[in-house]
This record gives sequence, C-alpha cells and structure tokens, in this order.
Amino acid sequence: MNFSWFTNVLVHHPFIILAAVAVFSGTCIVIPFTLKSITFPSFQDPQLGFSTRGTIISNRLTTWSNLVKSMRPSGELTTNPKEYSYHPNKNNSQHQPSRKPKAKKLKKPKKPKAQPVYGSVTLNEDKNTSDVTVEHDRWKALQSLTPTLNKHSDDADENFFCDSPEPQYGHLVVTTHNKRDLFNLNNMLAMCRLEHELINIKYYNDLCIQNPYFNRKCCKPWSLPNYIALFNKRTSCLAITEDDVQRTRKILVKCAQYFHAFQLNSECLKGTPYCEAPIECLRHDAVFNILYYLTSTNFLPPNNTDTATELKEVMIFLPLACSTAIIPYYHELIELNLEYDGMKVVAIDFGIKSALFDEYLIRDTYLMGSGALFVFVCIWVYTESLFLTIMTIIVIVFSLAISYFMYILVFEIKFFPFMNLLATIVAIGIGSDDAFIFCKIWQMQKQDQGCSLLKTMTDTFHHAFMSMFVTALTTAVAFLGSYISSVTAVSCFSIFAGIAVIANYFLMMTWFPACIVIWERSCFSSDTLFRSCLMMCYQRWCCIKPQLNLSAVWCHCSVFNTFWKAKEQWLLDIVVRLKYVWFLLLTAIAFLSGYIVFVYPKLQLPNTSEFQLFATSHPFEQYDFKYKSHFWFNHPEKMQQNNYKLPLRFVWGVLPIDNGDHLDPSNLGTLTLDPSFDIADPKSQEWLLNFCRKVRQQPFYHSMIGPLLPNCFVETFMQSMDRKCYDAFMNKDRSPCCETSRFPYNRSVFNECIIDEIADIYDTPSEWLSPGMAGPKFSKDHNPTIKAVIIEYDSNYSYSMSYDQMDEFFTKVERFMTEELKTAPDSLKNGWFISELEFYDLQRELSVSTEIAVAISMGLALAVLFFATLNVLTSLYAIITITSSIFVTMAVLVMLGWKLNILESTAVSTAIGLTVDFSLHYSVNYRLCPEAVAVNREAATRHALSYMAGPAFMAAVTTGAAGAFMLPSLILPYIQLGIFLVLVMGISWIYATFLLGSLLAIAGPSKNCGQFQYASLVCCSKPKRMPDRPPRPLAAAPDGHELESLTFSKRERNSPKSLRRSLSSGGGRFTPSKYVFTDQSPSATSAITIIMADDN
Repeated sequence: MNFSWFTNVLVHHPFIILAAVAVFSGTCIVIPFTLKSITFPSFQDPQLGFSTRGTIISNRLTTWSNLVKSMRPSGELTTNPKEYSYHPNKNNSQHQPSRKPKAKKLKKPKKPKAQPVYGSVTLNEDKNTSDVTVEHDRWKALQSLTPTLNKHSDDADENFFCDSPEPQYGHLVVTTHNKRDLFNLNNMLAMCRLEHELINIKYYNDLCIQNPYFNRKCCKPWSLPNYIALFNKRTSCLAITEDDVQRTRKILVKCAQYFHAFQLNSECLKGTPYCEAPIECLRHDAVFNILYYLTSTNFLPPNNTDTATELKEVMIFLPLACSTAIIPYYHELIELNLEYDGMKVVAIDFGIKSALFDEYLIRDTYLMGSGALFVFVCIWVYTESLFLTIMTIIVIVFSLAISYFMYILVFEIKFFPFMNLLATIVAIGIGSDDAFIFCKIWQMQKQDQGCSLLKTMTDTFHHAFMSMFVTALTTAVAFLGSYISSVTAVSCFSIFAGIAVIANYFLMMTWFPACIVIWERSCFSSDTLFRSCLMMCYQRWCCIKPQLNLSAVWCHCSVFNTFWKAKEQWLLDIVVRLKYVWFLLLTAIAFLSGYIVFVYPKLQLPNTSEFQLFATSHPFEQYDFKYKSHFWFNHPEKMQQNNYKLPLRFVWGVLPIDNGDHLDPSNLGTLTLDPSFDIADPKSQEWLLNFCRKVRQQPFYHSMIGPLLPNCFVETFMQSMDRKCYDAFMNKDRSPCCETSRFPYNRSVFNECIIDEIADIYDTPSEWLSPGMAGPKFSKDHNPTIKAVIIEYDSNYSYSMSYDQMDEFFTKVERFMTEELKTAPDSLKNGWFISELEFYDLQRELSVSTEIAVAISMGLALAVLFFATLNVLTSLYAIITITSSIFVTMAVLVMLGWKLNILESTAVSTAIGLTVDFSLHYSVNYRLCPEAVAVNREAATRHALSYMAGPAFMAAVTTGAAGAFMLPSLILPYIQLGIFLVLVMGISWIYATFLLGSLLAIAGPSKNCGQFQYASLVCCSKPKRMPDRPPRPLAAAPDGHELESLTFSKRERNSPKSLRRSLSSGGGRFTPSKYVFTDQSPSATSAITIIMADDN
C-alpha cells in the first residue's frame, strides 16, 4: 500500500492532523453527554442483561412474558370476555367476578397495633439525637403505661417487640470463632452487648422503625437474647440468667415438633385451625419466630429435635427497613470491628447489594487509574518524553470515547452493562504497547538510514501499519467473536471492546505519528522558530526526561553488572540447550490442564442463579452464598417438604418469536399471534382432548390435588355441556350449550358456549379455583374469539440448579411435544412448551456459545498466523502453543474455583486475542532470520528469541501489572479481571518463549520447508521471475505486501555484512547485532509488545 501521500501530510502538517483528530474525538466525547435523549449509564441493577436472547428457549420465555403482559387490564387479551364486556373501561382485575357490596358491621375501635415493616414507617426527624444512647428499662416503661393502652395484662409483653421480624428488615448472621454452641449464658450476654454496639452506630436513630408504645423510641432488635428476656420477664437481655437460658431451650425443644408438623405458625394466635401446640408454644409467637427466623436449620431439625440442640448460627433482625436509605449506616457499621467476646458478625443482608455495587463500581476506578499511572511511568521511562507519554494517554481516552460514541449513537445500543467498563483495562494495555512499538520502529529507522524526516516517517509508517494491523485485527475479532453469544451483556461487551481496539489502532496511525513529528522537531530541530519564548517553554515540556535510568544504575553496580549484560544470553541458552526438557515438561502440563478442564474437576457451569458481585469474603456474599440457606424463612419449601414442581405449559395461538431488541433487556418486543390457529375447528378440539389425556400418562406428569377446572379447558367444557338444556331452578333454556350438542362441537356452538363456560369457571369461589394462566385467552372485540390456549399441569421434576437434571426434564418434555405435534392438525402445528427454564437456558448457552466463540477465535488466529508467515509448520506450532496456553490458564482458573459464568465466558475467548500476539511475533521473526541462520534451527530460534523474548516479557509484565492493580478491589468482576490478566499474560509468555522456542529448535522449518508465497496463493496468477538484485528498501516499494519478505527464498535474500559477521563470531552462537535493517526489524510483526531499550 502506498502511504507516501499520507506521511507527506503527517510530516509537513502535523498540527492539522492533530486538530482534525482532536475535533473528531472531542465531538465524540461531548455529544453523548449533552443530548437529552441519552442518559448516563446506571448500574443499579448489575445483573440486568445476564439473560439469553435469541435462543429457542429464550424466544419462548420472551413470548410467555409478553403473553402474561397482554393479560393485564391494559393488554390486548382477556381471560373472561364477559367480565371485560361488563366493565370495558375499568382497570379492575379480570379474574375477580363482580359482586354486590355487602354492608359492613360497625366494630368497636381497636387499640393501635405496632407498625409493620412498610406502609407506615416513620423516620425519626430529630437530627440532634446523641450518637450514644443510654440503655433504658423498657420493661418498667411498659408497666407504667396508662390503663387506656393496657387493655389486658399481656399488653406489655405483646408490645415488647414491634410485631414480628420480617425479611424486609435488615438482618445479620452471628456465630463464634470456634463454632461452639451459642445457647449458653456467656454467649447470650456477648450477643446482647454486640447488639448494643449495633444500635449505637451513627444514623441508627434516624433510620430505625419506631415503637409507638415507648414515646416513639426505636423498636427493639429481634434477637435470641431479647426473646429469652421476654420469655422470663426480664427488663433487658443483660439481666438474663443461666436458668433463663436453659428454660428457654427446654421450651424450644418441646415445641419444635409442633413447628415441624405445621401445628405451630404465625397465625395460631388469631384462631387459625390446625394449631395444636401447647399454649406456652404460642405465647407472643416467640417460639415460631425463634425457630423460623433467628436460629439455623441445624438447630432442632425435623427428625432430631431431642439431641441436635447445639446452636451454631443465629440471626439478629434490626428495625431498619431494607432500602438505600441505610447505606450511610452500613458504611459506619463496616468500619467497626464486628466482634465482641468471641461473637462475630459474619454475614449481612440490608437489601442494598446492587446499590452498593453501583457505588463501589465508581469508587474503585481509582485502581484503574493506578494501573494507568504505572503504564504512564513505563512509557515515560522508555520514550524519555513526557509529551509522548501524555499523548499516549490521550489516545487511550479518545479510543474509549470513540467507542462509546459509536456504541450509543451509531449502533444505537441503549443498554450499557457494567462489564463494558472492563474494556478500560484492555484499552490501557493495548494503547501503551502500540506506542512502544511505534517509538521503537522510529528509533531503528533513524539509526539504520540517517535519512530525512519524510523518508524515516514513510518507512516507519509502512512498517508499523501492517505490523499493528495484524495483531489489532486478531485482538479485535477475538472480542467481536463473542458477539455470537446470546447473553445480552456479553454481546454488548464484545461490541464495545472490539470498537475500542479498532479505534485505538486508527488513532495510533494518525494522532501518534503526528505527535512523533512534533516531538522530533521540538527536541532536535535548530529552526529559529523553536527559539522563541513560547516554543522554548513548549520544548522544555516536550523533552522532559525521567531522571532515573535503571539500566545505567544497574550497570554501575558490580553485583548486577554481569547479570544485566548476560541476561539475554542466559535466556537463549536455557531455551535452546534444554529444549527437550521444556518440550516434555510444558507438554505434560498442557495435557494435564486439558484433563482438568474437560474431565475432572472440569470447568463447571454455574450452580446458582445469584450473580456474585463482591469478593467471597464480603458479608453480603457470605449471606447469599453460604448462610442464606441455613435459615427456614429463606427456604420455606424445605420446611414444607414439598419442593417447587416445574410446571408443564403448552401454548398455542402465539408464535415463539422475540421481535424485540436483543441488545436491550428491557425491550421484549410485541406479541405475535399465529394466523393459522383455530381451536374452534372440530379436529382441533378432538386432538387437544387426546393431547391432555396423553400428557397425564407421561412419566414426567405429577398428579395435582383438587379440581383442575382450567388446566385442560376442553375436558371441563365437555362436562359442562352434558347438563340439561332447561334449568328449572333458574328458569333458563341453555340450548345449544347443553346435552343436545355432541363433541366435537361445530364452530358456532363452540364459539358461543365457551364464553359462558369460562364465565362460570371464574365465578367459582377462590377457595376452589386458582386459575393461573391456564385456559383460553380471548380478544377484546365486540365478538370475542379465542386467540391463544394454554394447557398447564405440574411435572414430577423439582426446580433445580443442576444442569443435568434440568436438561433431562427439558429433553423429555420437548421430545414428547415434538412427536405429538406431528399428528396435530394444521391449526395447532405451531404449539410449543415452556417452563421455568431461564437459568437452564443461561447454563446451556454459556457452554455452547463459549465453545463456538473459542472455535471462531482459534480459527481466526490460525488464519492470521498462516497469512503472516505463509508457513504451515510455524503456524501449526504456534496454534499448539496458543491452545496449550489457553488450557493451562483455564486449568488454573478451575483450580481457583471459577465457574463458566458470564465474565468467565468472555475471558475464555478474549484470552486467545491476548495470547496469540507472542506466538505471532516469535513465528514471524523465525522466518525473518537471514540465510546463514535459516539452515540451522537452533540459530534461527536464537534469532527470534533474541529480538522478541525481552519485548514480549515487558509486554506481559506491563499488561499483567495493569491487571494486578485491580486485585485490591472489593468488586468481584474487577478482581477476576485482574487475576485473569496476570495469569494469561504470564502463562502465554512462558509457553510462547519456552514451548514454541523448543518446538522451533527441535523441528522448526529450515530454509523453505513448508513455505508458501503470496503469488502462489493468487488464483490464475502468472509466475513472476524473482529479481537478481537485492530487494528494494521498504520505502521504495510502497505497493508491495508488508509480509512479502517472509516468503522470499532464502537463497535470494542478501544478508547484511555486519549481521553476517556477528553470526560468525562466538563459536557459531548468534549474537544480536546493533545494525538492524528494515526487513529484519523485530517490530515488523509487533503490535502490542513493549520493546526494551538497548540493554548494552
């Protein structure tokens, strides 16, 4: 490609280039934040977008959601057309029949009750309340209440707490360090004092729920020590004794059997039947609240209430409503030492997890800034120019701004997930590495040629353009390859990150070369223009150099002098001389890693629908992933011994089409009706009746208790049509909706009678009917017709997070449905099955899309490698190295406990783009070795390593360090990104240097073995005679392919004399020459590699 015209503009008009790029990039920054139609990204719901779109199951789930939405009063369908026709303009529930208002009996006014969790929550508006409160004797306050408030002698006891604890209150899990029994006096007193510390934290009195019976003081926390005090009529939990504790334990042991037998619940005091527990178990609802809310499930379990009396974990409920208002209280709480006399708060649930994540997401950006500062120092030390360093940082900012502009305005993607912020780290690493490459090529061109500024820039630009293009293309497509994922957040991240890489490449080809020209002229030109006062100040800033030169300092120290000068030679000797050791060792590790990833323990799919937002040690995550399941109120289905059964929902009349925006989780599209659907057809009626009967005969069907009125409406409809035609009681003639009509009914009879039948069903008392979504759905026309039909039963499969169990359920039911639809009439051919399959679909999509994305990325890497080298063997060795690096990286992540979740899926495919560069650099430089070296595999390997081992190492260190700066974060995605970058950069450098180096030294191609030429790949191209003269300099051959020099025959390549002399010295050992020519530049194939300064 001919770049002379552009380099001419760069050299003569660099400020015009800078101005044009600055205006364009500045516009991309300003416009998105000034348009009113564009809102700033919010991450208050960080799990938004972590769902599938576009899959078979997700299309059905989206259609089901739209179908449920259409049944609302404002929707286009109705369940009971008679009710809609009677109240066409009212937004009353369509499931409730109209009833006449009943006269209410006047009742005596009741005493005010304690306030519930929400609805009448009152905040203390006295902002001058002291932060330290004195413990009041609330029992005496209860006794001193006026008779108007004490209707009976138990009022004081009943008002000890503000009603019962609820999950909507903030709660904490307390345990001991040694996991000993908590049910003793010392631990109860320690817990009481810990509770006292919790209620004396700043903001508590301003946020607490108030007790109207105590001069609007804060309600007491619901804790086990307080309930013991209530049981034994103590004024405070600090006043309880050992006898009180043991007496309470005995009551709990006695009442636990009634609790597990459902004879003790929160409604027993209200006269609910089936409560057969003794009166002492019912008093104040204390026993139920203790067992249900405060103690763990291992305490007095269902089958062992006599011996399993040790209490290991206990809950404290604070009278603080779970909302973002208590975030200031949480910040004060987390700063304290949540321990007291062996008692420790280990988990917290304040309902602010997502809001706190949004806050920390912004707060922890300083860690990204720290990584950027480290990269800033590296660039400054290498380039010795503060001006170029700042310009590089501006390139990174501009690339992200352009990516955001394209993402929001050009592609019009409204959803911006928090994962897109992780592209910042990638942009920092890629942008800085490209700056190193361009600077290194520029310095080499100046040293080799000593030509004019225009000639140097022309050669540098041509060399850097194709060099950076190869690796930028690989990295960008590795990101964009994840776009095939059906997970919305992953697709959005792939677009944003891919655009950022492409934008960075074009800025490095425009903005940065212009900066190089300005820097070159400012620091080395003797033009009088630069001697003006303004330009002198500018020149001083442009040429500021760091005062510390590590290389020079180390070389003056005798201890490090020998090591510093011989470090490169040592590395070459270690790789080449121990090539068989490295090959066997690293290959064995790669095979072992493959076994770990694919066999055991292998990369597991996520086993919980909860998405972890913070580090595992964070109290919010400890509650969600460890302690939440230890208390009955979070898992009532365990208590009922009746796990939730997966529903069987079969739908006709609507097509499973998701016509919404797949990149916007809030845009689910509209409902698409099936034009061929016709349930009034007699054939359809008969087939649907047989289908219901077959469903109940399947092994996955679970028999349901009670009348199944709407589940299969055809059966109910048939039974109602068997009635007498004349109703003497109502004095009504029901013809033709009576026994005179025979099934299957003709179209007119069906359409007329089904409306009356549905109206009768929904007149059934609610005690006998819970219709749900089953039954026919009618249009809201003057003459309503059935637009959709839902058949619903229960399955005998319980809901599970296990992928295998859910896959078995879906496969069986889907196979049954597919086989039955083959015999269905044309009007019912488009039916489909759905259940609670959201998490299962996410699991399946992660496993499938990750494999496809990896295959696409690996195929791209192989294509880039082959077209970069046109050598089969080097490409094969490189792809083996990349695959091994991926396996080892993933094996380490598996051993660290990672599961194939959203971020991990993206990391797998992204790793290919990050690891391919090192192998690409080594492979291409292996083919760039001179003729005298090419005949010897070890010498050619030394040539490649001597040029690229050091720069590749610095690239790994720099990018890995940028990730390491993210490790102190409290946000799990930041931590995982940091771990991933450190691992992938370190492992990829080791395998590219040692495994690929040993492969090339053992069986690398010599001379033209396995080598193709670009001309031979062009169809119908005529063979061209190679010139006898040496190849033209790079700048003199602008129309030639950048990598064409890789395909020249070694016999026709002239080796530089200076390089040939260096090869002949040292007993055949290759020593890197200081004279480097254009076609042998190691930077020719480097795009994101940091080049070290001259070591010697």
